Amino acid sequence: MWTTKTPWVAVAVACTLGMAASASAKTCQQNFRSVGDPRNGQFFTSEVTLPGLKPRSALGQLRKAALDEGNNFVSGDVITETEGQMYVLQTDTKVPLVSVITASNGGNVAVGTKLSRGQTGPEGEAIAEAVRVSSGFDKPIQATAVGMSTEMGKDSKRLQREINTAPLKALFSGSSTPPDTEAMYQPLLVKYFGRRFIIDGQVYTAQPNRFTNTIEVGYLVTKMKGIGGIGGRQSNDNNNANFTVHCALAPDQMALGATLRENDWVKLDGVVDKMDTGGVHLRDCRQVK
Repeated sequence: MWTTKTPWVAVAVACTLGMAASASAKTCQQNFRSVGDPRNGQFFTSEVTLPGLKPRSALGQLRKAALDEGNNFVSGDVITETEGQMYVLQTDTKVPLVSVITASNGGNVAVGTKLSRGQTGPEGEAIAEAVRVSSGFDKPIQATAVGMSTEMGKDSKRLQREINTAPLKALFSGSSTPPDTEAMYQPLLVKYFGRRFIIDGQVYTAQPNRFTNTIEVGYLVTKMKGIGGIGGRQSNDNNNANFTVHCALAPDQMALGATLRENDWVKLDGVVDKMDTGGVHLRDCRQVK
């Protein structure tokens, strides 16, 4: 019997999809697991295998289920040749609760939800006021590399300040539980994960990545100096002191990558797949003419 003490999405992944495929409620219950000591932050997991279910369909059904709840923020999705992934964010807890959902071509759909240290089950399942409820994540956002760096950098700096002051706030609140800084980083990723951007800017670096067998394009994101930029642009050497923007070219764009040199202009369409307080990374980037 499902209770309100389990995070919403852990139930949805097994049951929402299960009902769509006429799977039994018993299977839902059997696949749900709670792992770990609550004092460390429990890990909830569930999975179901539905032959013939494609990642795009699975994530679409779960996106609808999350948004139908009315108060969840759902990330975009990133779908490769073999699997798809997206995140669901619930924010009315002291530390926002993030669940990651993956779906593979074999019909396997899995969810993982880890509570932070000090969070309890009831806190973890509470659904927050929506940050964003629009599902138009697949519509590309036009941006310049410098503008993207500036705006995302503001979010990054705000988050970094919260993380830096968290231990002090915990001390003054009398809490004996240290802040879970790893969990505090997650909302930044969820806000942008799976979002498509068309980025226009100049190249800082264009280098082969032997691990991913692609070419990584780093954009020049240094700011203009002085009022109105009359002082010119900062030195390229200062680029990585800013919030960086990197694009991994799609396999069919290798010829383009071979032509790119420092300070060349290039406009790329890509999907955010990684993010931290230092920069953003996009995958499957293609030239936009």
